[in-house]
Amino acid sequence: MSGTSEDRRRESRRRSLLRASVVFAGGYSSMDCIVRDLTGKGARLKFPGPVVVPPIFELRLLDRGERRPAHKVWVRDGEMGAAFD
Repeated sequence: MSGTSEDRRRESRRRSLLRASVVFAGGYSSMDCIVRDLTGKGARLKFPGPVVVPPIFELRLLDRGERRPAHKVWVRDGEMGAAFD
């Protein structure tokens, strides 16, 4: 499996099904999502529809009561990779 994205990860991912919200525009806009994978450095988010999120946002992990400043890394098929700032 040499060369796969999993091989390049420095931190193992934890599968999850956490409710979350991507908050932007000074807190006036948000999109609900599900956190599918989570590490200390980022997350893979699943959205119910098209992903329309600015490059920088706040990820609110609703089930944990946590808020993390983050930025968009990639978007594909209703999912988005986010890195924590």
